[in-house]
Amino acid sequence: MALAVSGIWIFLTVFSFMAAVLILSYFFSKRAIILREMAKSKAKPIGSIREGEYVKVVGKAKHAKEPLIAPISERPCIFYHVEVLNTGGKNDKTLIDEMKAQDFFLEQNGEIVMVKQDQAYSFRKVYLVQDHQKNSGSFQGADPHLEKYLKKHHESSKNWLGFNKQLKYKEGIIALEEEIAVKGIAQWKSLKQPIEGYPYSKILSLRGSEDKKLLITDHKKALKDSKQ
Repeated sequence: MALAVSGIWIFLTVFSFMAAVLILSYFFSKRAIILREMAKSKAKPIGSIREGEYVKVVGKAKHAKEPLIAPISERPCIFYHVEVLNTGGKNDKTLIDEMKAQDFFLEQNGEIVMVKQDQAYSFRKVYLVQDHQKNSGSFQGADPHLEKYLKKHHESSKNWLGFNKQLKYKEGIIALEEEIAVKGIAQWKSLKQPIEGYPYSKILSLRGSEDKKLLITDHKKALKDSKQ
């Protein structure tokens, strides 16, 4: 009887520990952190934003230069996040975790915000919904453009015996004209050169700092207004 009770307590202790780890890992995930911070603010009209304000803006993403091409789906975009996982073992192994971005504009009712990517990564947090996925494995080789992408990162879709690895390719992007949410520190800047179709002499730029990160996401929950 004592052994049975002891076994139950051990099981409950292990189960509680694993549940706590899962809850904490979710609570402190990049997705959860960004959505909590976004929920603290209501999206503001661009014209009402003050210098130095830590503010949330919702609008459509506009490219400022030739768009990037997402490596898995080959979609034009201004931002992409790609993960390639080897799923053939006991646990998934991350082979590639790449995030690439370019400067872009956020358009809201004819007004625009500049979002630059020239700051330290530590000043920025990004969560993109991974809405595109592909697989390759035993009976399905990797497409040529996927093989090329793997080679670029010194990886291959085949093992040393020449057999296909079990790979999963996950990708999230900010597409052209996609509605997204950005939160950052407001800086109004005078334009040295006019922007085509933009009649104002100043433009709002959103930046990040060590304690007030530049947050970028296309998650639908961040697009909705919440309480202040």
